[in-house]
This record gives sequence, C-alpha cells and structure tokens, in this order.
Amino acid sequence: MNNLYLEHFDRDTFLSEYWQQKPVVIKRFFPNFVDPVDENDLAGLAQEAEVDSRIVSNTNGQWDVAQGPIEDFDQACKGQWTLLVQGVDKYIQDVAPIMTPFNFIPHWRLDDLMVSYATQGAGVGAHIDQYDVFLVQGKGKRRWRVGKPDNYAEILPHPKLRQIEGFEPIIDVVVEPGDVVYVPPGWPHDGETIADSLTYSVGYRAPDNLQLAESLAMMLDRGEAQNRYSDPKRAPQRAPYLVSQNDVTALKLQLINAINSDDFTLALLEAMSEQGIPEYPLDTEVTLQQVSNEFAAGISFAPAPGVRALITEGKHGLPRAMFVNGTQFNFAKTDSEWFEALASGNVLNATCCQDAPSFTFLKTLTTLLNNGYWEWYEG
Repeated sequence: MNNLYLEHFDRDTFLSEYWQQKPVVIKRFFPNFVDPVDENDLAGLAQEAEVDSRIVSNTNGQWDVAQGPIEDFDQACKGQWTLLVQGVDKYIQDVAPIMTPFNFIPHWRLDDLMVSYATQGAGVGAHIDQYDVFLVQGKGKRRWRVGKPDNYAEILPHPKLRQIEGFEPIIDVVVEPGDVVYVPPGWPHDGETIADSLTYSVGYRAPDNLQLAESLAMMLDRGEAQNRYSDPKRAPQRAPYLVSQNDVTALKLQLINAINSDDFTLALLEAMSEQGIPEYPLDTEVTLQQVSNEFAAGISFAPAPGVRALITEGKHGLPRAMFVNGTQFNFAKTDSEWFEALASGNVLNATCCQDAPSFTFLKTLTTLLNNGYWEWYEG
C-alpha cells in the first residue's frame, strides 16, 4: 500500500506529511459508521430560503444546476443528480460528531459541513477547490479520483458550474461508509456515485489578502488605528514631479503600523470567529437573575448547532476574550476556566468548574442565550 493510503490514522503523521501537502485515503476512519441524517433531512433543508443548497444534474451529457430553495424536486432531480446542502452543522446538531475527530485543526479554520446525496452515476464533474476538505463517506459507495496540481483548462458546462477538462489520477479508490478522503487545496478531484450515497464534506477556510484587507478597512472605518500621513521638517525636493523612495516607505510604514496594532489583531479575531450562524433570538429575553437561578439549580446549557467560540489567552497586551460569530466578550484571568468550559462546546452546568461562576460569566451566558447562540440542554 503506497503512502497515499492510511490504514491507521495518526494526527501527528497526518499534519507533518499530508495536511496542505498531498491527498490521502483513510480507510475505516469512522468504524461502524451510521448516518446522522438522510436524504429526506437534506430535502427539508433545501426548501428553506436561508439555507444554501443546489441540485446538480446531468441528463444525457447536459448539465443543469437548480439553486435553492428547491420547490419542485421532480423538476430538478432529473437524470443523474446530486443534492448539495451547505452548512448542515448550523441546522442539525446530530452531525456534530462527524466534525469532532478533526478538532486537531483549530476552529477558526473550519468553515462548515456540506452534505450531499447523489444517485447512481452522479457527480459534479472534475474540479479544483481552493480549500482543504475531508470527504467522509456515508451510506452507499463512491469512486474518488484525485490528481496532481497543474494548469488545467477550465470549462463551464453551466453558468453555475466550474469544471476542468480532466486529469491523470494518482488516487483512484472506491470508498465505503466510514472511509475518508482528504484533498488539499489546488488538487483536482472527481467523485462518481456507484450506489446511491451520502457524502459529508468537512471544509476549511483560508483567508486571502483581499479578505484580510477587508478586515483592515472595516477597522479603519471605525476610526481605530486611523492615522494620517505627516512629513514635518522635510527637505526641499529637486523637482515636484518626483516621488521619493523615502515618501513611499513612509506611506507603507503608516499602513504597516496599523496592521501591527492591537486594534487590527482584534479585528482579525472578530473576522476569524464570524460563522454566518443563523440568529434565532428569544421572543422573550431572559434576565441575568433568571439564568443565575437556573444555573444554580443545576440546569444545563449547550451551544446552538454549528456555534464554535474562539478564545485569546490575553498575551502581548491583548485582553482575555472570547469571540462568538464576530462578537467579543472580555473576561478576567480568574474567569478563564469557566470561559474555556463555555468555548469547549460541551454541555455546561454548575459542576463544570470548582469555583462559582462570576457575574461576568453569567452575564455573557445570558447574552448568548438571548442571541440564540446557546440553548437550554435537553439531553
């Protein structure tokens, strides 16, 4: 068996030899895999306007794409077809265990869980993604082919479908329930269903310079780290049409100083925690006193589906803070244990930590509950 196939998964080996370097097939990653959803669950989500979904179909070589919400499945599901639903982790809590084994990659890199259902012979064509993805096979069987990065000719068989002409596979494998195929960004791949199947795509995000610049622009627009160019005591210039290297360097340094500011660090953290989580605020807000009483009475709480908090450790002059979907919550060092318990995503109750929860912690929990980011746990 060559080094593109793993019988036994080890995260240190994976990170050192495969992550962002080359694809790999991991057999039986999930032993005795049982699907947490089925095609009916996906169809239900695809009918909702706030859910990103589509059906890609191929009938006698003709490609078509029906963008959700899907109102007429009989019309959209023709020939060989695939139903794809983005962000399923934000709507169905039962899919969370599929993502948990990949927690050795930080939460801020995780984008979402896309789930697809495909009929026999269906696929979306050979293509290249610009993100890392773990392709977890659910029920059925699927053939995956993966090739090496190269300058492939792109084709558009439909305005909403980007494919490449083809590639020479270095991986050609049939996967069964519980198997995983990891594909780094830039590696072409193509999946074809052998038997009607579900695929769970754990996708990761990697911001490009434009996205980072947008965070910088938003920070500056708020007036943070916003300085204006100045040049006191400058020397006379030989000709007014010349631009000196010193002036160019000073302008760049002005922007570099803004990037190196604590304000930009916090702006980045806000962007890194942004998940596009659907907000379901409570119709009647709960008070801090109500939450405090319930917490003391042993009531448990848990994050809403898909919510993943981030925490900064308070080093290099930055505050200790938790970030949830773009919102910052500061806390003291003495509250670290409680906030880490909150950010862990586990069920939260009064027995999680030795010390009693502080006012700051309970106030934060109250805000999260009222915003719909945390919920009462009914396990």
